[in-house]
Amino acid sequence: MRTCYTVATVRAAEERLLAQQSEPDQLMKLAAAAVAEAATSMLAALPGAVVILAGPGGNGGDGLFAGALLAERGITVHALVPEKHHEAAREAFLAAGGTVLPSDVSLPDGSETPGSALLIDAIAGLGSARGLSGTALSLYEQAVASGVPVLAVDMPTGVDADTGVAAPDTVEADVTITFGSPRLGHALAAECGQVVVSDLFLPGAPSFAETLAELDEPAAFIAHEPTITSAWEWTAGELELPGGRATRPWPVGCTGPIVDPTPGARSDKYSGGVVALAAGSDTYPGAGILCATAAVRATPSMVRFIGDNTITSLLPELVCHPDVSSAGRAQAWVVGPGRGTDATAATELRKVLAQKLPTVLDADALTLLAQNTSLRQLLTDHPLTILTPHEGEFTRLYEATFGSAPDAANGWSRALHELAGELDSIILLKGRLTRITAPGQPLYSFNAGHSFAATPGSGDVLSGILGAVMAQLYANAPTEVIAEVLHAGAIHAHAAAIAAETPDGFAPCSSSQIAAAIPQAIARLLNAER
Repeated sequence: MRTCYTVATVRAAEERLLAQQSEPDQLMKLAAAAVAEAATSMLAALPGAVVILAGPGGNGGDGLFAGALLAERGITVHALVPEKHHEAAREAFLAAGGTVLPSDVSLPDGSETPGSALLIDAIAGLGSARGLSGTALSLYEQAVASGVPVLAVDMPTGVDADTGVAAPDTVEADVTITFGSPRLGHALAAECGQVVVSDLFLPGAPSFAETLAELDEPAAFIAHEPTITSAWEWTAGELELPGGRATRPWPVGCTGPIVDPTPGARSDKYSGGVVALAAGSDTYPGAGILCATAAVRATPSMVRFIGDNTITSLLPELVCHPDVSSAGRAQAWVVGPGRGTDATAATELRKVLAQKLPTVLDADALTLLAQNTSLRQLLTDHPLTILTPHEGEFTRLYEATFGSAPDAANGWSRALHELAGELDSIILLKGRLTRITAPGQPLYSFNAGHSFAATPGSGDVLSGILGAVMAQLYANAPTEVIAEVLHAGAIHAHAAAIAAETPDGFAPCSSSQIAAAIPQAIARLLNAER
């Protein structure tokens, strides 16, 4: 995982480095070289022309200087340049053979529009809060319609670099290149795509990343799970440049190695930790089946199930109990998937929480928390609860807790920290980006690399995996617990990618297929370099 910093910290680092330049635009040219390197890597998969959408400030300068480097390599490069622009970068671009597009370039039939193999968004960077408009929007829409990859410089236009909030007509990048370390917005906005980082070194000065680390603590940590093979190959190493050095663009990395659940020489059915599940109901039996299937596939140890034993016709490995009180010993609980929200379900939730064991709360359990103040109060006296809402469930729980909806303008980070602190719980907010935090901890985020888990029942599968992982947990430090929550999410993300892959390519998959793919996902994560 990589550290992320706020815009204020990034700007402070930039000011410190700019003061150490020995010539104008020295730092900008290092960044431009990294942009050109990223563009070259992307063009290796699909060679062709490049179109740059340049903005009026430093981000536009990065793009135009990068365009000059690409043109010097013999690549056809066109740029849409606003009336106000970075003059030295524009002159370098033209001198290298780049072409500036007219501001009213027409589009409908594409006859006056350059075909391209890559579009570079270099409009706003850290100052990006408004989406595209005019000719830039038209060129972007044509590129997307034609399947042209998009490389964003620092931040996609329209994505707030601090909150991750996306404005209308925001750029959705395939790759975003940033410098030093990622920004907080990268951990909050799926529109960034795959984030790659280049560190910049002025002669005799600390690097951009070192300067950021000196100035502040990280605001977040970011990862990108390699669930699907990237279309682009990234090469490690450094670029030796006239004004300094830059590391070659490199992905932010994954969530790290998972705990190996493989039984040892003296292991038995209890050694890996027993998880107990209060999931499913007569109304929603499938939720219980999916949750239990995931838990069984994720652990070699016993899985207890609260409910009648008819489910054993599908999962004979389960040990069934009629209620919480009669269940044997467990190391972790999962409560909520398809369980219902009546008085019986509320009483059951109270009994589970009274055991003070690591407990995953999902779906109907979250609804019960939103409906009942006394249930929420039980969380504050519990050693470890993990809440796994989607955005709608999160909003309802936040409204119930604070009396008002989270402020959409501030994005998810602040609201996540507020609710985690108030409920004294770890919160995992589900989505293409999985965002996790705990009281007093920074934000942790990883991009699944796909959206195949966006299917009914997928959250039930995640709960089963997470319960199994929590049952084998041997750590108590908050960062270690968060790491295991991340790894449960990584197993789920990889299982979804495996389930979606067919001999003819990727296709939508079901939650049953995701659950069935869990052992292969674990094997992949155990054997990969992480």
